[in-house]
Amino acid sequence: MRRLNAGLLAFLLSLSTLSFAQEEIDTEVLETNDTVVTEEVVEIVEVEKSAGPVQTIQSAIVKLNQLTTVATYSPRLIGQLIETEVAPLFDFDHIAKEVMLVSNLRLGNEEQTYFVTKIKQNIITSLLSRLTQTRSTSFAFISAQPMIGGSIAVKLKVNGYYSYGMFLDLIFHQSADQSWKIADIVLNNDSLINYYQKMVLIKLRRYGVYGMLGRL
Repeated sequence: MRRLNAGLLAFLLSLSTLSFAQEEIDTEVLETNDTVVTEEVVEIVEVEKSAGPVQTIQSAIVKLNQLTTVATYSPRLIGQLIETEVAPLFDFDHIAKEVMLVSNLRLGNEEQTYFVTKIKQNIITSLLSRLTQTRSTSFAFISAQPMIGGSIAVKLKVNGYYSYGMFLDLIFHQSADQSWKIADIVLNNDSLINYYQKMVLIKLRRYGVYGMLGRL
């Protein structure tokens, strides 16, 4: 079993500050109006590729909460915010690659690009749909845990989606360009990648390769 190095230990300790930061974010949300939300969206600072996991995770939670705030106060901006601020948090290339592993298929460059684009569109559309169904969602940091292989599982509590709240895990990993991105989402012991793997296998059996690509 791998030992935690000093850097990873420091990372876990520093994440304890997220809970306090989250309380400040929730307070700001209550005092926000439509104009302020618009200005804050424009002023979001992008996480640089050299940023470590702590900064990336903090930024991700802030952006997710700003997204739910915009859904409440400025619904017309939500699609733009998802595309410009939330979509870059995901490693869609990795997600698509993991999804295709179960099929034992090797797609050509054009087919692979199309597949990645479809996965991205589906995830963004699903996120947009969920946010338009509720007006009081917020994300609260609960814990972070290192995983075998160097990934980090970040548990969040989603307040407002159900009356009792729910929990999900964001799995962060270092992408091909060494930046930290979301590689998977786990909810109720099922993951985003597993969901699409099942979908791909079902559609592949029924419709073949190109039929599957067209029906994702």
